[in-house]
Amino acid sequence: MQSVNKDKIARLAALTLILSYVELIIPRVIPFFRLGLGNAALLSGLSSGLTFPAFMLLSLVKSVAANLMAGTLFSPFFIVSLCQSLSSAFVMFFLYKLSRCGKNPGRFFGIYGVSLAGAAVSAFVQIILSSLYLGQGTFSLLGPMLLFNLISGLITAAIAENYMPKAFEAAYLAGIKEHTYSNVTQNTPQKIIFLIALLTASASVFLIKNLYILLAFLIISMTAQKISKRKILIIPHISLWIFVIVSSLLVPEGRILFSILNLSITQNALISGIQKALRLSAVSAFSQCAICIRPKENSLLALTLDYYKEISDSLRNTKLGKKFIK
Repeated sequence: MQSVNKDKIARLAALTLILSYVELIIPRVIPFFRLGLGNAALLSGLSSGLTFPAFMLLSLVKSVAANLMAGTLFSPFFIVSLCQSLSSAFVMFFLYKLSRCGKNPGRFFGIYGVSLAGAAVSAFVQIILSSLYLGQGTFSLLGPMLLFNLISGLITAAIAENYMPKAFEAAYLAGIKEHTYSNVTQNTPQKIIFLIALLTASASVFLIKNLYILLAFLIISMTAQKISKRKILIIPHISLWIFVIVSSLLVPEGRILFSILNLSITQNALISGIQKALRLSAVSAFSQCAICIRPKENSLLALTLDYYKEISDSLRNTKLGKKFIK
């Protein structure tokens, strides 16, 4: 990869992390429903003339880096995120290039149309992949998620068109001329063994059906998260539980326990929902422990994370940054 392209991709990917951080400040009650503000940097990459391989690589690095920082790189959430990112990026690139053909560039698909199309594809991919684990009940959420993603697509396009070139690229990236890797630590053999243990524990969770053993795994995973000095946030687990259990209950199975309005609460569906919720919570907690893993020095991912740190430091010196960036 040419150094110019590598640097450009890393800077754009760092911008997606900044926007993802901004998104974390916004309270999120329902799991899987995210604004996807990081796509604004992808749209900026389209307008800057990235080739198809470079654009898809940007989408890949965006997903990997965001999940690495969030502590979800070794969980099912990463698989969903990666598939969403790559599929929506493919569609956005195709439509963007198609809109530039002919005598009237952008006539059918301007930046807003491209963003909306990517958001719609992301919603479909997310629901389809989620249904493989959570069951057919998740398809009932396709309508609300599609509407939510279309609204977020408009917001993302507005950010890309009005703020990305001026605020981020000009103000915060122009000053970064020569880069040296500043905060890269080596992955020691101990860390590698620790990572293998985490992956083994995470994989074994999905083979367990007993609720008491799953609960024990959840306690162990949260204890490991605490030992790894990662803060345990209870609200995301609670919202995840509600989402997963409700999704399971939408497909009745087994003996009817009681009814709420027109929804019958069945025994097998309830047990299945609790099992799935416990597994996802445990795997998420285990994945948080993997934050100690660092990308290889001189890699595109390491460069992205270093640019993110430099941009974050620049933002902290602003009035708004001092208020929100810790």
